[in-house]
Amino acid sequence: MPRGNVVPVSERSIHFTKAQSEGDIRLNPGMHTLTLQFTDGAHRSYGPELSQTITVNV
Repeated sequence: MPRGNVVPVSERSIHFTKAQSEGDIRLNPGMHTLTLQFTDGAHRSYGPELSQTITVNV
């Protein structure tokens, strides 16, 4: 997500608002793409240089 854009709240976005360092998600079998995006306190993206995307096979 571009720097400054707000990451929307949705069933596809988990917001770590209490400085969590881990979380659990349940995924159906198959391929999934997960992205971790660092944001400020107002959920504004720090940009692609502070994000990472991986693909997992469940």
